[in-house]
Amino acid sequence: MNIEMVPIEIMGLKTDLHTIIHTLRNLGCVQIDDLSDSPEVSARPLTLDRSILHHQEELSFLSAKIGGLLDTFGCKPIKGTYQLPEDYLTEAQRNLEMLLPKVQQLTNQREKLSGELASLPRYETTLRKLLPIMPLSARQPGNVSIGVLVSRVHVGVLDSVGKRVLDLTGGRAQVVASDIDASTRAMLIVFPAEFTAEVEALLGREDVSRLRLPEELGDGPPDLVLASVHRRMTSIPKEIEEINRTLAGLATEWCERLIIWRDALNDEIDANSVLTRFGETDLTFILVGWVPARDFETMQSSLIDITGEAVLVQRLTLTPELKQRAPVVLQNPKPARPFESLVELLSLPSYGHIDPTRLMALFLPFFFGIMLGDIGYGILLLGICLFMLRRIKRGVMRDVVTVLAMGSVWGILFGFIYGEAFGTLGEHFGLQPIWFSRTSSEYVASLMLMTLIIGAVHITLGLILGVWEALKSKSRGHLLERGGMLIGLISLFFIVGVLTDYLPQGFMTPAIAGVILGIVFLGASLGWLGILMGPIEFIGLIGNVLSYLRLAAIGLASVYLAKVANDVAGLFGSVVVGVIIATLIHALNLVLAAFSPTIHSLRLHYVEFFRKFYEGGGRQYQPFKHQNLTGD
Repeated sequence: MNIEMVPIEIMGLKTDLHTIIHTLRNLGCVQIDDLSDSPEVSARPLTLDRSILHHQEELSFLSAKIGGLLDTFGCKPIKGTYQLPEDYLTEAQRNLEMLLPKVQQLTNQREKLSGELASLPRYETTLRKLLPIMPLSARQPGNVSIGVLVSRVHVGVLDSVGKRVLDLTGGRAQVVASDIDASTRAMLIVFPAEFTAEVEALLGREDVSRLRLPEELGDGPPDLVLASVHRRMTSIPKEIEEINRTLAGLATEWCERLIIWRDALNDEIDANSVLTRFGETDLTFILVGWVPARDFETMQSSLIDITGEAVLVQRLTLTPELKQRAPVVLQNPKPARPFESLVELLSLPSYGHIDPTRLMALFLPFFFGIMLGDIGYGILLLGICLFMLRRIKRGVMRDVVTVLAMGSVWGILFGFIYGEAFGTLGEHFGLQPIWFSRTSSEYVASLMLMTLIIGAVHITLGLILGVWEALKSKSRGHLLERGGMLIGLISLFFIVGVLTDYLPQGFMTPAIAGVILGIVFLGASLGWLGILMGPIEFIGLIGNVLSYLRLAAIGLASVYLAKVANDVAGLFGSVVVGVIIATLIHALNLVLAAFSPTIHSLRLHYVEFFRKFYEGGGRQYQPFKHQNLTGD
């Protein structure tokens, strides 16, 4: 059912604006609407002064900083002893000024080391290629070594450079070149350090790229530098590990406070964001919204107490226009609450209209049980559902699993009615049906008749509710449409009763007249098109009832697949092979038994049942309240 909602208007002095905002947020029961959506209230939009905008920007910037630290630390929700102080904003700013530079320095150093570690294998490969051509002079003090690697296509450049280096140094340089693979030629130039500038300039003019190593590796001949590379490849992981330990220590120390600060900041930002929905006069602010009727008095007295009666809280008249915008809160008994999620998958019911949650909680598991109808599958499915419920704590998935568990219980009950346990396997252990067996062809007609009766009752109930809704909303069109369907359908039941000799022949004439009257009413709701569409819509109504035959069809398909599994098990010479194949077929049937009845039960509700009375399009109730400040 829907909770009664009250449209409200709150007017107060601008000096009390933030006090009232925080009071409403603490109460957590008022939904604040945009004033522009409420033409019945005359006021201009609230103008935010620079101080509020500047404060909002500061809060957003600070929240972003904290978010970056949380990402760096990889913080997860922590339940600790830290209590949020009143001056948390000052505390957060002061500590972030100290913490951010330290973390940035550590992360920058880690990134630099990671980049260096990724590049060292490439330098190692290059240096190893130079080792075979390294001359002895490379080890002599005062000499400098420069390595060059070029494609063999440009080998002429190396020869030219080598000659010019020898000329530049007066023959005091040593130039060695060699092919190190099929596509690359290497040259190592060794020369006195005093010619470094000239040689570097020469290589620059010739646009020859020399092998440049990181400063951390130092200078020297290739073999010494290679040894330095190996030392760095060993030491860098240890340095990164030490940085990670330092960051982990900081995370342990700060994560709890950072999460709580972030949630508090986001809560404050959210509180200020509603100001754009307010209106104002020269001295006052105005807000409009909704509150559950049961909370109106508490909310009103709280605001008056906090402002010294300098606030006006009044109920607005619930006009038809306002009623269309009223938010919806569903309130149902605990066993029916999981079905609220299934109703909301379609849409929320409109405010003041029928909430079908309880009806769905009554019929849907029942339909599921009719189709499943097997003790063995029901027990297995119930066990799986209970196992999943221990791990899924909340959300739509938990609701769906709960509904599936309820359907499994009904499946077990109908399993006793049908005398089924893994299809016909229960017969071998003496299981007998309480009512009838679905595996027997003589009872198929009884099963189908049962499902048609269930469908007729379900559709009739939907039409009765539809007529009630039409009367409440004073909708002539809906009353003619649903009333015509109801009269015609009940009259059709009388005709069937006469044809099957359950009713005397005297009922036939008024029953036929009732069908004609129902079609006329149904056609009248459609205007001139009703002359053609009235009979077609009535035939569609009959099709709705016949659609409930799926309750029998799905169940029969399941029981015969189980029977096939049991029969196949005995066709193989090996007992083990037969059991394995039968188990696989039963497993497939169990999966189908979980999904098919669920889908078809939902379809019977959404398409056949709800369309007879359901008014969707409701707006979700979104009260202005504190966000989660626990980090959960």
